[in-house]
Amino acid sequence: MRKVFFGFAVVQLVAVLAQFYLATFGAFERPTPAPGDPGAAIGYHAMNGTMVIPLVSLLTAIVALAARAGGRTAGLAILPFVLVAVQLFVIFPLAEMAGASETGTTTAGLFVLGFHALDGVAILAAAVVLVRRAHALTKSTAAVPAHAAA
Repeated sequence: MRKVFFGFAVVQLVAVLAQFYLATFGAFERPTPAPGDPGAAIGYHAMNGTMVIPLVSLLTAIVALAARAGGRTAGLAILPFVLVAVQLFVIFPLAEMAGASETGTTTAGLFVLGFHALDGVAILAAAVVLVRRAHALTKSTAAVPAHAAA
């Protein structure tokens, strides 16, 4: 089961790395699409970030628990889900309150939206650490001690 957990952790990391690629893919689309254009290339970034990463994170956390990887490791697996929620329900609404919209931004809105990138880096860090932990678990043959599982 630990090898399955490692596989899920790798899939989560690949989804996060794809998110950075898709951000650039959408940011450099020319001509620049109209705000809210459903065919815009940035839509792939939005879809991956709001659907794929949270789902993979949730499944990875469940598999971590099934693999007896420990509570902290399972928490690390669910962290991308939580950080995506922070983006959707904290950063974006704050940016909107600071004057950012689909058609224009303010300096304050841009300042708040900068945290979107920092949150993405935190998601990447969590995914990298998780892969390292999951890989270490595949190398160990002993069960996780009860005090380490907390």
